[in-house]
Amino acid sequence: MRLRCRRESVRFGLLIAVVAATVRTGLAQPAQQSADPPSAAQSAGPQQAEPADEEEAPPRTRAEILRRQREAKRGALSPYRVSRAEKRVRFLETWRLPRRLFTKGFGGFRPVLGGMPSGSGLVAGGGYVAGATSERATATANARYSTKGYWAYDAGVVLFPEARSTLPVEGRLAARTSDFGSLRFFGLGGGSQGADRTVYRLEERAVEAGVSVRPVSAVRLGADVQWLTAEAGPGAGDLSPRFRFGARDTPGFGARTDYFVYGGEARLLLYDRETNPAVGVGLTVAGRRFDDRSADRHDFTQVVGELQAQLPLGYRNRILALRARTSHMVGRDGGVPPFYLMETLGGANTIRGFAEYRFRDARNLLFNVEYRWEVWTYLDFVLFYDTGKVFADASGMDLRDLRSGYGFGIRGHAPGGAVLRFDLARSAEGFVLHIGSGPSF
Repeated sequence: MRLRCRRESVRFGLLIAVVAATVRTGLAQPAQQSADPPSAAQSAGPQQAEPADEEEAPPRTRAEILRRQREAKRGALSPYRVSRAEKRVRFLETWRLPRRLFTKGFGGFRPVLGGMPSGSGLVAGGGYVAGATSERATATANARYSTKGYWAYDAGVVLFPEARSTLPVEGRLAARTSDFGSLRFFGLGGGSQGADRTVYRLEERAVEAGVSVRPVSAVRLGADVQWLTAEAGPGAGDLSPRFRFGARDTPGFGARTDYFVYGGEARLLLYDRETNPAVGVGLTVAGRRFDDRSADRHDFTQVVGELQAQLPLGYRNRILALRARTSHMVGRDGGVPPFYLMETLGGANTIRGFAEYRFRDARNLLFNVEYRWEVWTYLDFVLFYDTGKVFADASGMDLRDLRSGYGFGIRGHAPGGAVLRFDLARSAEGFVLHIGSGPSF
């Protein structure tokens, strides 16, 4: 009896344990379902797995093609890296040493290049500048020497310089002295021959003062006075002009002459200076009287007119540059202009196919055409054509018997603004190579 009761007790305990376990399982399953509900794929039963990388459908419109191209480029972008060559070019563009060297110098002392007549050879020297950035006054003093033995000294003061002052007036005081020992002379007139080349020496001393005003931004009016002492004599080496041409064709030779010079000029400058290079048109008209205070033999009046134009050809780095110029010296009261003050044609700044000072007379007419192409910031190529003539009186003011030349040139531009020119020109007298500084016109 006891054994039977014990067995019933064990069975009852096992039943209670099974019921308790079942109750606990039923309570835990709803909580798990609420925390992590089954996915649609799980509830729908077993399905096939989708491929990991599905191919994108081909574009159907141009807009879609462009969008995909932009996204592809965006994914391939990388930071820009400056090359060594570009770093060097940027350094040249921002390098201010040449500009400081030739404008302000070191402590005011600076080198000087150029500043002598065409044909002087290589010219160099030194100078001093005070007030290079002043709006009130700038003072300079320079000494120049050339490989041909020429020398020149000058000093001056500019009051209220136009480049820096806001006042519409500029004043100038200057003094200079020079000695050019072997200037060329081929005779007077357009019919002079290259084989008649002679040389003469010209010594000059001058003191001058001038003033210019700007009534409006495009107009300049100026006036100046000058005391000039000049003497032309035999040059070094070659035959003297007096022995080859005589006194009639060399007025003023062998005599020291003092001149009182006074006159003025008017300029109209219609340039767009916001561009580089500047483009536009400029017109200059000037007149001066030369009074011979020594012997009254060389009194004359000079009138000059010049028109320049820089026209862009599509791109601003391609310029058509034009110049037309004429000068007339007219004797007064029986006076004759001295040959050494007559303007000349031939050389780096006029008709480049001829040697310096090749043609000379009391009057002249000149035309220049240049096609300028800026191939780099510091390099220009130039094609040019020059033509003109000299004549003795007004009847020669026509387009007959012109002397012409043409050629090719290279311009090198330094960061400080200096220009080095190489021009190879050809004319009826052969080829001529000109090396100089500054613009041709």
